[in-house]
Amino acid sequence: MWAYHSIFYQIYPIGFCGAPVHNDGQTVPRIRKLLDWTDYLSDLGVDSILLNPIFESDNHGYDTRDFRKLDCRLGTNDDFVEVCQALHSHGIRVVLDGVFNHVGRGFWAFRDVQEKKWDSPYKDWFYINFDGDSGYHDGFWYEGWEGHYELVKLNLQNPAVVDYLLDCVKYWIDTFDIDGLRLDVAYSLDHNFMRRLRSFVSGIKPDFALIGEVLFGDYNQIVNDDMLHSCTNYECYKGLFSSFNDMNLFEIAHSLNRQFGPEQWCIYRGKHLMTFVDNHDVTRIASILKQKEHLYPVYGTLMTMPGIPCIYYGSEWGEEGVKAPDNDYALRPCFDAPKPNELTSYIKKLISFRQKSDALCNGSYRNVMITNRQLIFERRTDREQIFVAINAEGTEFTANHGELQGEVRDLAADTRFAMNGQLTMKPYSVQILVFDPDSHPEYDTVTQKEAEQKGEERNIECKTAESYASSDCTAQNTTLSLADLTVVLGSASPRRTELLTQAGIPHVVCPSSCEEHITSSRPEDVVQELAEQKAQNVYTDRLASHPGEPFLVIGSDTVVSNNGKILGKPSGEEEARHMIQSLQDHTHQVYTGVSLIFHDGADTKTNTFFEKSDVDVYPMTNTEIASYLATGEPYDKAGAYGIQGAFAIYVRGIHGDYNTIVGLPIARIYQELKKWIRF
Repeated sequence: MWAYHSIFYQIYPIGFCGAPVHNDGQTVPRIRKLLDWTDYLSDLGVDSILLNPIFESDNHGYDTRDFRKLDCRLGTNDDFVEVCQALHSHGIRVVLDGVFNHVGRGFWAFRDVQEKKWDSPYKDWFYINFDGDSGYHDGFWYEGWEGHYELVKLNLQNPAVVDYLLDCVKYWIDTFDIDGLRLDVAYSLDHNFMRRLRSFVSGIKPDFALIGEVLFGDYNQIVNDDMLHSCTNYECYKGLFSSFNDMNLFEIAHSLNRQFGPEQWCIYRGKHLMTFVDNHDVTRIASILKQKEHLYPVYGTLMTMPGIPCIYYGSEWGEEGVKAPDNDYALRPCFDAPKPNELTSYIKKLISFRQKSDALCNGSYRNVMITNRQLIFERRTDREQIFVAINAEGTEFTANHGELQGEVRDLAADTRFAMNGQLTMKPYSVQILVFDPDSHPEYDTVTQKEAEQKGEERNIECKTAESYASSDCTAQNTTLSLADLTVVLGSASPRRTELLTQAGIPHVVCPSSCEEHITSSRPEDVVQELAEQKAQNVYTDRLASHPGEPFLVIGSDTVVSNNGKILGKPSGEEEARHMIQSLQDHTHQVYTGVSLIFHDGADTKTNTFFEKSDVDVYPMTNTEIASYLATGEPYDKAGAYGIQGAFAIYVRGIHGDYNTIVGLPIARIYQELKKWIRF
């Protein structure tokens, strides 16, 4: 699931866009303000945006009037279509707030009940008692959400209500191409509804993310294979700010170990919960911390602990805002433009590190050393080991521990050193210590000072490894042109050669000879591992045979996934037949991974990423399947089929890039290379 490796940016649109607090009925395209922020968000490094309610409502958005219409205070559906397209073009996925537990009193079905009472066909859409009366004198009593009677509770056990809501979700996917939903008050939602929703969206868009708002209880009850992919981690939210305010890091260490630690009893191991330091419902972190110096270690902890980090708009530059007893207006302001500062730059660096790190995104959690004011914990996978060292104190601290051994690279300070049982921790700091740094060239950067000494203009903020870089990271920051180096394609695929040639990229072909070694079962991880191994194999050979010469290696691989299961190359006719049958009248996924290794004669840069496309296949008769198998084409193809070959006549539709499926995401490769070389 893509969300597990994402950095989210949350915006409350009604406040962010400066819309009136109460719906005035005037249509103003305020949502287009997001178009002015897309470059900023891309440069910051976030790759997913979470938008709180955007649909027509009475007041604050959670009192919905119409699920199919953008709130007039924000503009029209066409305005939002353009916004989504712009965000997607910047590599930013779009997740909307799904408010399914309740609606506003202005909701069309509730108004029908107000008018027709017993005769309304929608009276069973709500929890209504015609023997009583509401505080609004409707002539009937109804259930509101937690005593808020401006929010009319929906009857999610009514099949008609569920069908209506699912149809609205389909409309959002078809119209805006959204990538997921945050489920408001998920702790109140009917579990059968969430199961139905998960099955429904998976059938339309298999990687559609569902993230629930949960304040308390056992998250396992709704975060599982049948319901939601993730939920908000309020336990660790509280643990983060109170640990620093009370100077008691035992609290957050206990919560993280309780949830993700190595012991069998730890309750959320393997899950990716949404982590945050503030949001639209709580006082901003800059206002709640007793010491402003703690902003840096708080965000350092957020970006290195298990979970899916989510940043609330404005908090990345330390904006303040205190929750009032009767409203949240101070938490949901309108900014004329972003106001980045040193804190923003620090968070940007943290985002870049996290997006490159297998351990920080997927690794296990283990406490190594804890004091009241210092904490060292480990994040680890088979591919990477990281120690995160946090000092909440305003003075330097020397940690002594038997596990502080070996050579490490501190990503935050961009330094390398050897530990011998001790670690010096600077005041109010977070150190991200990567072990065996020579095995992790993905973190290699050139500081601005070093770049100036070399007479080079390099942008040290260019992001790699599963992230989209800012449009500012362009070829003007490099000195080499395409003509100055040799491009090496680590694949014998004729189609990949053809695509590079069409793109005007001369190259030589040197197929990889490495043995494939896979550590993951997730297709997006597998395809990147394969591409990386191939590129690294060719890079090593090229570096040895052409020392001092500039070159670029392109490694690539493709996997086919159906219902989350990877379909490799079939071993024989029966397996090929089974694979083709499994694709019938069904949408499956094609993942293409690319690993770029650029050597300028002295330094090396790497960038590994993947692209995914959905492929929908027409149903095939047994005779058609047999005829296709007889071509011999399936036996060298992932998933037993090749779109560019005889199988093309059975492809009903593609949601994605055809070139990606048949060989290389050539357009994405070109954009990535522009950051390193001149064309």
